[in-house]
Amino acid sequence: MVLKELFQSFTPYEWILSNKFGGYTYGNAFLANSRKYHGLLIAGKEDGERIHLVNGVEEKVSFSGFEFFLDTNFYKDIIYPEGYKLIKEFFYRPYPSFYFCYPQSKDFFLEKTIKMDKNKNTTLLSYKNISLHPFKLELRPKFTFRNHHTVQFERSWRQAKKEIKILKNGAFLSKNGISLFIFITQGKIFIEEIFYYQVYYPIEEIRGYEATEDLFSPFKIEVELNPNQIFYLIFSETFIENINKEIEIIEKYYKNYPQLNYTTKKFFNYNEYLKILESMIEDFLIKDNIIAGFPWFYCWGRDTFIGLPALFYLKNGKEITYNIFQKYKSYLKNGLIPNVIEKKGNVNYNSIDATLWFGLRIFQYIEFFKDIISNKEKKELIEIIKEIITQFLTNSLLPFRIDWEDGFIEIPENVNLALTWMDVIIDGIPLTPRYGKPIEISALWYNLLKFASKYFENSFLKDFKINSLIKKQKRGFLKYFNGELWADRIFKNEPIFKVRPNYIIALSLPFDIGDKTSLLKGLEIAKKELLTPYGLRSLSPRHPDFRKKYFGSQYMRDLAYHNGTVWVWLLYPYSEVLKKVYKGKKRILLEELDTLVKPFRERILSGKMGSIPELYDGENPYYPKGTHAQFWSVAAIFLIEKEIQKLQGGL
Repeated sequence: MVLKELFQSFTPYEWILSNKFGGYTYGNAFLANSRKYHGLLIAGKEDGERIHLVNGVEEKVSFSGFEFFLDTNFYKDIIYPEGYKLIKEFFYRPYPSFYFCYPQSKDFFLEKTIKMDKNKNTTLLSYKNISLHPFKLELRPKFTFRNHHTVQFERSWRQAKKEIKILKNGAFLSKNGISLFIFITQGKIFIEEIFYYQVYYPIEEIRGYEATEDLFSPFKIEVELNPNQIFYLIFSETFIENINKEIEIIEKYYKNYPQLNYTTKKFFNYNEYLKILESMIEDFLIKDNIIAGFPWFYCWGRDTFIGLPALFYLKNGKEITYNIFQKYKSYLKNGLIPNVIEKKGNVNYNSIDATLWFGLRIFQYIEFFKDIISNKEKKELIEIIKEIITQFLTNSLLPFRIDWEDGFIEIPENVNLALTWMDVIIDGIPLTPRYGKPIEISALWYNLLKFASKYFENSFLKDFKINSLIKKQKRGFLKYFNGELWADRIFKNEPIFKVRPNYIIALSLPFDIGDKTSLLKGLEIAKKELLTPYGLRSLSPRHPDFRKKYFGSQYMRDLAYHNGTVWVWLLYPYSEVLKKVYKGKKRILLEELDTLVKPFRERILSGKMGSIPELYDGENPYYPKGTHAQFWSVAAIFLIEKEIQKLQGGL
């Protein structure tokens, strides 16, 4: 059975659980690792590094003289074994759970679940006998011990300095200073070294990367499982003194969320769905920051602050958000926050909008929490924005400048940088070089100054002529709209009328850049040329540069990334424009907003969607593309649902 057929039989969506270090466990519905990132334990490190430790487990069942496997593996020319054929039901939330049936009778006999400790690099597997008969499990964990972006082969293990030990309730494995503990609650564990050669990751080959790997398995576990009995298998980066207590901690966390099961409850209700959405937001939270997307992204300033308002609604949301502001304040350099934070020392400041979103969200935070924010906190945050505005207006070393004729930020043609969210660079050259005055940059800058005029003292406003700049900008926005279309940017004093969603971002912001008629025209064009069931296209299909599919090698995907590919996060600014256009028309607005979230809501209600992806194809969007768990995508759907609740009187 090919990958496409597996997606059709199960679902193309994937499951993900994470911890507060950026570690994760990740896979698909048929439990066959199709990516190098799939695995049971990928340990997160404080500097952003992720170490792939556990690929999976070979699972053999013995029952009344029969033997069969539960696991599934891809090899170049074969799928073996074919355990996916025994998966009769599955759910992704609040944790991945899979229900297996006997190959002969098709009766359910085993429930397998995967859970993760939010505060440790620890994964908990459970195997529960849900049949009327005992059976034997024989398990072989398969290990990788590598950076999660890479693959490796037998020689890496042969040449490594490694240690293999049996412990009282488990085992220990180390390779070149990387350690892992394995714990079991019953049964026996033996040292028995084998390799699984040339395991194949088909999605990696599709994406143009090395797609085979050798896996090391030094242990075999045997356990007898009676009816209603549960066997636990723990993989942990750190030694666990009390196994039962660790199991209790992990189980207790997930009991805070609504549960599904294979017999009586296969769908969440609406309130439970909202709780699950909240848990999806929490997946991205690490200490004082936010992971942009799993599995391959780390922390991005732009993504963080675009999706940040979703955090306002979380328990302790005020404190979480405040700490994130403080984190990025510590990175502030020449009035800019970083767009990309990877490993220590690898910080990228090539962005204008990340900083503008940062400033805008500070003002919105102040207004959202106006009744409980302290004067000290408020003053501290406002000082950050003063520093940003001062640098933007005075620092000639920045890769952009202020045009004092219209008050807008201008990106010079000679900087050779991609400073907006359309930031693909191929061979050192920006693919969508939005030189000049991109509309969303102009609108963000205008909104920041408008908020400043409301909150800053007169002396600052006068010194930097803020009110004069605002008046110039207000007049300057007239050039972006020709009565029918909104321009994507102003370049060499001329509007560039390319239908991209950037004008929707601009129109969505708190302070309007156009009148009701221009908003309505903008919405009509977006509905006709950009809107799909899963997000907004990054370019109109009518444009010659439009690319239908986000597919193939890195180069081919980069060509499509901002040239037609559908982005989920853009549904949120689109919804904000809807609110403006349909203000006072509650019934119509509710219908419009409900339509935006319905495809995601239905899948999450059924437990068949683990998170919300980054992208879809520009034409016939069906398969999720890009990262399968993207912060600003989840935030977009979450925030639209919050608006629906408000309209229904639920908030």
